[in-house]
Amino acid sequence: MSIDRRKAYYYRWTGEKKFSGIAVDVHIHTGLDGKELRFISPPERPHAQPGAVIRETADGFIFQSDGFKPGEWVFKELTIEEFRRWICKRVGMGDAIASKIATTDDLHEWYRKTFHFPTE
Repeated sequence: MSIDRRKAYYYRWTGEKKFSGIAVDVHIHTGLDGKELRFISPPERPHAQPGAVIRETADGFIFQSDGFKPGEWVFKELTIEEFRRWICKRVGMGDAIASKIATTDDLHEWYRKTFHFPTE
């Protein structure tokens, strides 16, 4: 699985037990200072972290952060099942979103549209 900019992920920083946030518009950006992982953590909190994807997993990837919270960050694709089971209790409007969204694809699309991120 490679990083898919159209998907929403949930992530866990180094040292966190279960959940640090939701990430949308996730992508690797190559600039003058090297590569960095860029994403938005709704509601519109941008992140740009130097480092590298060190491995892909069946449902996401592991990112080695060389900046904020250095170490391994775990990113997993956000599914409607996990969202309803526990993530909705940790995000704003989570219960309302969980009651209206039917599929994982719809959940990803809701995050893209609500926070106005690229769909390409």
